[in-house]
Formats: sequence, C-alpha cells, structure tokens
Amino acid sequence: MKQFWSFCFTIFCLFGGGGTEEIALGAEDHSKEFPSDFDRLKTILQQPNSLSAMTPDWMDLGVEHRTRYETFNHSFTRGTAGSNQQVHQRTRVLLGIKDIWDPLRFTLEVADFRAPVADRGQNHEPTFVNHLDIFQLHVDLVSQNFLGTGSPGKLEVGRLIMDFGKGRLVAGHRFGSFTPTFDGVQFTLGSEKDHSWGLRAFVTRPVQRHTVSPDWASPISYFSGAAISSRHLPWANGELYFFQLNEGGNLQKRDLSTMGFRVFAQPVQEQLDYEIESIYQVGEVGFTHHFAHRHHGEVGYSFGTLWPWQLTYLFDYASGDPDPKKNFDFLFAKRRAEYGPTGILGVIFPSNILSPVGFRSMLQPTPTLKLMVSHRTFWLADGRGSFVGSGLQDPTGRSGTFLGNLFDTSVTWGPQVGYFRHTVFEVGFARFFKGSYFDRVPQSPGTADVNYVYTMATLTF
Repeated sequence: MKQFWSFCFTIFCLFGGGGTEEIALGAEDHSKEFPSDFDRLKTILQQPNSLSAMTPDWMDLGVEHRTRYETFNHSFTRGTAGSNQQVHQRTRVLLGIKDIWDPLRFTLEVADFRAPVADRGQNHEPTFVNHLDIFQLHVDLVSQNFLGTGSPGKLEVGRLIMDFGKGRLVAGHRFGSFTPTFDGVQFTLGSEKDHSWGLRAFVTRPVQRHTVSPDWASPISYFSGAAISSRHLPWANGELYFFQLNEGGNLQKRDLSTMGFRVFAQPVQEQLDYEIESIYQVGEVGFTHHFAHRHHGEVGYSFGTLWPWQLTYLFDYASGDPDPKKNFDFLFAKRRAEYGPTGILGVIFPSNILSPVGFRSMLQPTPTLKLMVSHRTFWLADGRGSFVGSGLQDPTGRSGTFLGNLFDTSVTWGPQVGYFRHTVFEVGFARFFKGSYFDRVPQSPGTADVNYVYTMATLTF
C-alpha cells in the first residue's frame, strides 16, 4: 500500500500545471465530469463538421459508433472465479425535424448494442445487448412564450430518454451499456441554461429491454415525477424533485416514492465549489415496508494554473439493511463518475455503501486532452446486509464491513484534426484493492485484487 499511496501522491503533484478552458471534445460544460460519462451526440449536432452542418437547417442528423474492449483478471462476485473480457459496440442514429412544422417537432433515435466478444455470456443479456431498436420516438409541441409566461415550454409525447441532475436516479446514454427508456409524456417549462428557474414533469411507463425482440413498455408499471430547478444564486443553485415508481407483474413489485434535493455551486477558477444531494425513499418492495436514504457531498477547487486542474473531495452514503428489499434503490441511475467503471466491472453500487474518503483530480494539459485520477475507500453501511451487485452477504455481520479501495484513472483524447476530428479515444485502468470483508465472507471469490483495463474509441458524425 505504501507504493500505491506514493504513486497517487506523484500523480496529484503532476496535476498542478494549470487554467480553466474547456476540453474540445464536442462536449457541453461538464468540466468536473468524465468526458465519456454523458451524452455528447446532441451537442455534436451543432458542430461545424457534423452531418447536421450538411443537412437543411430544419434537420438535425447525427451518427455515433463506440467500440470498447474491457477486461479484468480476478472476480469480485459470488460463485465466479478468474477473468472476464468483452468487446462492446454501441451504434446510434439521431434524427430531428424542427422549424418547418413549428410549433411541432420530431425526434427519432435508433440504437444497436452488441457484444461480439463476451467470456461469460454477456452477449445473451439485455443489460449488454439490444439489437436494433427504437430508443427515442417523440413528437414535441414547442413554445417560446408558454401561456404568456415569457418562458419557453415543451411537451414531449412518445418514447423518451430522460436525464435528471447528475444522473443519480435517472440517466440516459453514458459509459455503461444500459440506457433506460420510457413511453409517455414529459413537460418542460423554462430552461436550466438560459433561465433562472425550470420545471419538468412526466408520466411514463418504463420500457422493458430485450436482446433481439422489440422493446416494449410494461403494461402495469408506471414511473412519474416532477423536478424544479433554481439558478437565482450562483453560489446556491438548487433542485427539488419527487419520483414515483409503481411496478407489478413479474418484476420486483416496487412501490416507491423517492424525494430529494440538490444544492451546488458551479466550478469557478481559484474558488471553492461544492455539491450536496440528499435522497429519501418510502414505500413497499413486494410486501416489505421500505425506508432508505442516500447522501452525496463534494467540495472542489479549481486552481489558477496554466493547465486547468480541479481537485475534489467526495463523500457518499447509501443506507443498507439485512433484508435486501430495504436497501436504497437507485432506480434508473448511472454511476461511472463516482463509483468507477461500469460495463463488465461495476464493483460498487450506490446501495448499502459508506465512502467517507474519496478524491478525484481532473487535469487538462491541452484543449483536446483530459486526464483523471480518482481514489475511494468503501465500507458496507450495514455489515449484515448484502454487498449489492456481488451476491455476497454475511447475515451475522462477522465478516466486517471494510470492502476495500478503488483506484481509477483514465486519459481521454479528441484530436480534432484530419481524419481523427470525428474521433475521441479513451483508455483507462482501475484496481480494486479488496478489503478484509473478502477474507471472511461466505462463498468469497477470493482475496486477489481486481485489475481492470479498457480502451475505447467513439466516432461521431
């Protein structure tokens, strides 16, 4: 461990070079996020070298293909041993029609997810594979002055991809291979970017994903909610939200009400920024009463150096219980930015977890290059509860709670020149240093640390 901490210290020291310009990866202002951990396709539609630049003004057209090879050498789940590898491919085509039919607009997205190389049968799992299917198909009614309020409004009807806040409960296309979709209606009033406040409300049915047959909504499951955002105070941007999930049939039969708030300040050079998010859940899972909560906190600083450099402290807690039905339910969340790579890895889920010690450093040596180093330490919130996602549990609690340390680093490069101006490359390495929990938990997969490597290329036109 001494060598590990020495290495981390060296990396953090090297990250002291520099300013705060944005990385030219076709991205929005996501300076504190992993470059691959949000959907860039909509933004790239506006770039001068995109397909949309060659289409009529009333048409948006974008194509994205991502191929990722990933592998790890030691298992961390019950009943498995040895290594795993996968080649995962994601292809998306997004078409939008605007202006000519205003106030009506149209959006269509088709996507194809495949795993041509899969050691453990991922190529038969809907989590990783979904042959050509519809991910978005909706008609929008748009107004720049909704009911005379002076604020823009939009009503979307059809199949939707939704993304709220930092994606800790609901998120769309990101690093992982699973993208939740919903059939229903969503209403938006105001804009988080251009207005000091915003309102979103929706009523939908979650879509069940299938590998080769068409995806279709569950007829007896509903997901609805509303969110209000405020940008009146730069040092205290706020969001307040409420989600309701009612599930039946052969699913988990969850009947959950989830409410929470998020308060944050955007990063500014040579100033502290922060984020606090607290989430509470009540309801029933099956016939079991459910109450759970989750809390996230971070404090960051953007150095006034030649190379943009940000250092962030992270804290996370998600409640647990000996009964798995009482653990915090993360609904349709994404977790790459805070819990390490997902894909075939995904060691940590935001459920029955305590992580009071965590740091992330982001460095941008050039407008096209971004580096990230992260280290986090994890315990079980309840030692008698399950280590969610691994299949491991010691109901007696005698195995302890210390899960281990997760070291994560990645390099992202978008050349923006020549034949590579449409391509973003990313390589990453993660090591999960297993803690004492793996020494004693029943059916442990072993105490050998997990080493994970991935290489990824994303082409966008």
